[in-house]
Amino acid sequence: MNATLSLDEAGRLVLPDNALRVLGMKPGDQVRADVSPNRIDICPEPPVVSDGVIENGVLVMPRQTIPMDAAAAVRADRDALAERSR
Repeated sequence: MNATLSLDEAGRLVLPDNALRVLGMKPGDQVRADVSPNRIDICPEPPVVSDGVIENGVLVMPRQTIPMDAAAAVRADRDALAERSR
């Protein structure tokens, strides 16, 4: 995807909505800009993952912004393995 960006009066670049959707980003997310002569590469910064904590003998990881249904993922993996064994 290509997009032409403009600077606003404060010198900020605003990414178009369709670019944000392609990147899976939302307002407030951070990006990294690699700047060299005649070129700027903008990449989303991955979320900072901190260590989990043990609560009652269970590892509890911090909440991430990526929605995930762990039960559905396990079922899909189990079903895929069952299909391969047939």
